Amino acid sequence: MIELCGSVLAAGHASILQDVRLAEAGGISRFHIDVCDGHYTRKIIFGDQLVRDLRGETTSLLEVHIAVYNTENILREFLDTGADVISIQFESSRQPAEALSVIRNAGILPGMTFAPATAFGEMRPFLDNLDFVLDFVNILGVEPGIGGQDFNSGVLGKIEETADYISRKGLKTKISVDGGVNMGTLLSIKDAGADILTIGTAVFSGDIRENIVRIRGMLDE
Repeated sequence: MIELCGSVLAAGHASILQDVRLAEAGGISRFHIDVCDGHYTRKIIFGDQLVRDLRGETTSLLEVHIAVYNTENILREFLDTGADVISIQFESSRQPAEALSVIRNAGILPGMTFAPATAFGEMRPFLDNLDFVLDFVNILGVEPGIGGQDFNSGVLGKIEETADYISRKGLKTKISVDGGVNMGTLLSIKDAGADILTIGTAVFSGDIRENIVRIRGMLDE
């Protein structure tokens, strides 16, 4: 079954824990936390304290996406937050392989996030590297750091190419798609080969539990 991941960027920032609990009641047990520095991305979003606070309140899987310059310096602030998964942004990391090894050695599952314009050929070496073994690749359907953007349909081909490569190589790496995932795009993203759908506005805008029921209904048809 395809896994749903709630992006807390789209939750009410004054009521994040309340919204997370409503999403959990609807069946979501994985949550995505963006960390943005206002330099690599246009906005400053979330920090290590939010991860610590959520870890103290929930047993759901917490997935941190670090989209900053100086990834290697910022990363260390998150190693003891209780995060289950940490993904780094390929395009802003100076030494991505080393950073992924640091994550793995800290007992945290490593992931790598790729912007829409990054070709599959640049992703492939990380899928093949046995030093850190990616838990998942996170393919962005929008530019990082701003919620509510429209999905870039050109990314579908990259999802298909990645899924085909993982299948042919017999890898266990999962494919997550983040950004622009909504009622109008989720089926095409699923069909392209995604294992995890990271959804923000379509989950957290309005009636959270009803939104999840509708999403699950579409995926299960």
